[in-house]
Amino acid sequence: MNQDQDYDAQNRLLIDAVNNAPQGTIKEAEDAASNFIRRRIREDGFFRQILQPKTVTNDMLHRERDHEKPVIIEDMEPDSKGAVSLPFGDSTDTEFFYGTKFVNVFNPISTPEFTKDINELRTYQIDLRKIITDNALRDIQTEEDFQGIRNVNITCGAFPTTPNADGGVEDVVGRSGFQQSYFFTKGDVPNGFDRNTYVPSLNNLEDHNLNNGVNLMNRKTAKNFLLMDRSEAGGDLSQELFLSGLKALAEATVFGVRHLFTIKGDIIPNWNVYHFAEPQFLGRFYVLQEPKMYVEKKKDILRFSARETISMTIANTAGVARSKWGVAP
Repeated sequence: MNQDQDYDAQNRLLIDAVNNAPQGTIKEAEDAASNFIRRRIREDGFFRQILQPKTVTNDMLHRERDHEKPVIIEDMEPDSKGAVSLPFGDSTDTEFFYGTKFVNVFNPISTPEFTKDINELRTYQIDLRKIITDNALRDIQTEEDFQGIRNVNITCGAFPTTPNADGGVEDVVGRSGFQQSYFFTKGDVPNGFDRNTYVPSLNNLEDHNLNNGVNLMNRKTAKNFLLMDRSEAGGDLSQELFLSGLKALAEATVFGVRHLFTIKGDIIPNWNVYHFAEPQFLGRFYVLQEPKMYVEKKKDILRFSARETISMTIANTAGVARSKWGVAP
């Protein structure tokens, strides 16, 4: 069987699967062709690598008085004023303690409803429906990332207006009541990004008694590590960075902190780095309904869309920070 005959056979499998399915449902066509040219890289969601998704069931849900959205109400570690030293015979002050709670609210994410006359699929040599489906599922994760970073930006507040090598003159605060957005610069260094300014950015969370869990940046920003010479990168790593680029950072660990490098520059701007605490000090990622493809066939018209229901919550607002770099004005 030549290549054209092979394509025809695969295309017939798809058409037969569509035609033989009952009204209102469709089954997956197996052995779909995958010989096509892609337009661009589609990346899996990075927020799912920061907070591990956990599947929940209906019996774990709670109700809110003011709306009908499903929620999960959880407890958070209460704050403590600490201990004091006392002279013998004296007594300490009375301190009432209260539990702290936070609410995980669930919302759906959906793709558009894709519509196609099945007769128009007959001439394709690829499973067009499957390609649209695969891309739609990654589009859902891209929306997760967009909404997650949007909430982080709100939590961290605006950047300082006056940058410096220590992260800028503090004139704004985040939701936690202290500075959570930092603006680094250093003389005439291109964009101010070098080892001397990057290391202080690792203090953003540690200054508030939290460990750095993950640092997130886009690939263009990450390429600044390639500019670090042997004295900055240390030993043979500088040679590996020169020869292999970012692949030399196989474990994506820099200065002992796990890093994620994303292609989603439209979500993570150039010269910006997002800092996340370890998951147990950060929040929750709950999945009530995994991404599911809904497909309907009515006569010769095929309609399908993907939808999921999730909750992403930054419970500890102190567990996020962000930094950006630029040349001092």
